[in-house]
Amino acid sequence: MGTRRLLLAGGTGLIGRALLDNLLLTDWAGYILLPVRQPQQWCAAYPQLAADKRIQVLTYDELFASQQPVDLMFCALGTTQTKAGKAGLRQVDYQLVVDCASWAKQQGAELVSVVSALGANRRSPFFYNRVKGDMEQALEQMDLPRLQIWQPSLLLGERDEFRLAEHLSGWILRLPLFGNVQALAGERIARAMIAAASVSESGSESESGPESSVMRYRVRDIKRLARA
Repeated sequence: MGTRRLLLAGGTGLIGRALLDNLLLTDWAGYILLPVRQPQQWCAAYPQLAADKRIQVLTYDELFASQQPVDLMFCALGTTQTKAGKAGLRQVDYQLVVDCASWAKQQGAELVSVVSALGANRRSPFFYNRVKGDMEQALEQMDLPRLQIWQPSLLLGERDEFRLAEHLSGWILRLPLFGNVQALAGERIARAMIAAASVSESGSESESGPESSVMRYRVRDIKRLARA
């Protein structure tokens, strides 16, 4: 693959943190743009990472105001309605994702890899799923060179905030018999995203057509790519 310049949006969340750690272990992540809301606080919390010369920490406003080449974009942005309200959820899970992808395309990104959710549907009765569906449609309409959409079910792993409902459901849904609804660790999703970006995947291996520039990956694809 050679050395690549990356944009990692949502690098402070469950999947995003795992993406950052695993990208730094590859031999092709040469430079990582890491936008965060409060760079000084992030650097103070992670001094070893902040000292890594491959990582540039900046705000989203600084990112959008800049012009610099990007080869690949990974996005794990997401919040909850409980934490941010409906308007805040849409701002993060839809608008900020779309803005990052648009910026990355302008900088020459050849791949945009984005975490969505199982059940994403613009006509869903559930607000969260509608937002994810709107986001997916907006990305598809950008005519990106390659777009990878990840649709995991419930996520397992340590978060900055404790979510009781997810914690209880995760213990039940972690069993393989639940198929594409099976809960997976954020670490496995991150590894799958990096694996898919590292190789030229055949469209027949996911749920998209073989000639499609848009690839969708669900739990079975994630487990295969993460070498479960």
